[in-house]
Amino acid sequence: MIPDQAQARLERALFTAADQLHIPISVRALKALATRALALYNPPPDLPKVCVQDLTEQQFAVLLALAAGEQLEETAARMWITKRTVREHRSKLFAKLGVSTPGEAVYRAEQLGLVEVDASGLPLPGQSKRAALR
Repeated sequence: MIPDQAQARLERALFTAADQLHIPISVRALKALATRALALYNPPPDLPKVCVQDLTEQQFAVLLALAAGEQLEETAARMWITKRTVREHRSKLFAKLGVSTPGEAVYRAEQLGLVEVDASGLPLPGQSKRAALR
């Protein structure tokens, strides 16, 4: 399927879903959402290839926290570090993964095989690649 056809099909699907769920959203916002979704599904080939050894223990812990849906404060409290330090780990993690949001980071990490996420979006127990290296 050519990209323009995929874009149009995704836009129609998003519009139908928003309509059925009674979510007020503009056509412009739907088009932007479709464009972003396609970019995540088909990442550009120049994105960095990251393996688990490229991440520090703290960055990997932050990645698992993101995959579990933890808030910044929860992660900081669990890791016994400040929120600022968590933000720094996130920033460095995002740079290594070539992303800009937590959702993109989890999606990209799943693509790279760094974490496995179940249908509810939570990391599967014992599925972390870091544990296998110990």
